[in-house]
Amino acid sequence: MMGVKSSVPVGNRWFAERRDFFVRQLVDEFFLLHRSFQETYLVYLKCRNPGKWDCSDLLAQRFRAQQAELWQRLVHLVGSESEKGPLWRLKDLCHLLWPEGDQAGEVSGSLLDWLVGSIFHETMKLKENIYLLNSYGLAACRLQDRPLDLVPTTFRGGAPSVPVMESLMDVHGLIRRAAKDAVRQMEQIAFLFNHACFILRVMMPSLAANSLVVRLLIEREQVVRILWGEELAEVFQDMFRGDAAEGFCTAGRSYLAGQWFVQALKAYQRALAASPTCDEAITRIVHLQAVVRENRELLGAA
Repeated sequence: MMGVKSSVPVGNRWFAERRDFFVRQLVDEFFLLHRSFQETYLVYLKCRNPGKWDCSDLLAQRFRAQQAELWQRLVHLVGSESEKGPLWRLKDLCHLLWPEGDQAGEVSGSLLDWLVGSIFHETMKLKENIYLLNSYGLAACRLQDRPLDLVPTTFRGGAPSVPVMESLMDVHGLIRRAAKDAVRQMEQIAFLFNHACFILRVMMPSLAANSLVVRLLIEREQVVRILWGEELAEVFQDMFRGDAAEGFCTAGRSYLAGQWFVQALKAYQRALAASPTCDEAITRIVHLQAVVRENRELLGAA
């Protein structure tokens, strides 16, 4: 009797088998991207007029260095079709993990996908406006009262008439509008990032079984503290139903399975600090201390 063929496409099966790794990659890239945006936002604030919400100094000559840096940072964040930047790659990864129209998928994951996609599209629009301001802003302001490069025409009984730019369009007004749009877009991106951070935090309990994510939270502990304003033990308490030690033990098991003995030992020591009666931590620490002591030079342990 012939075996029943799987209905799951080979490519999808390959991805599904490695889903934990890709989720871990998404969380890590989000952490790095959020930090990069915060640095970009600080550059933007140097060009802001704090007294007016809808006004910026993005056209001011004294901020040309900041304007150029802002452009370079946005180019790095987004990238291009041929060389995608971190924000573009994150958007694509979200789409892979939570495909559009997947009714059986996680609601929080789909919401994160939507938020990251929105951040990407707002950043693309911001990038175009910053390019416009940097490339044409000052020139447009200088052209305001200059005549157009047209061949003069003479009306009967009158002097040659050459249209002045101001009489045809409000060039300065157009540029100012682009500057205001850039302010709105930057603030919208910050708003969306804050919501994405919140959704990612809400998702953490659903990722408790993903030991790669649990390990990442330990490895990025300072980022966790800055991003969510919580100590790692508090995050683990939420993820593991009030048992922070289980979070550290989960990481310890994963490190041990990969023969990362020093990291496993540190994880179990933190589990014991969170719960002095944790039997797993007590047993593993004794074993791992012996392994590390006997192989100190090979493991590079301090």
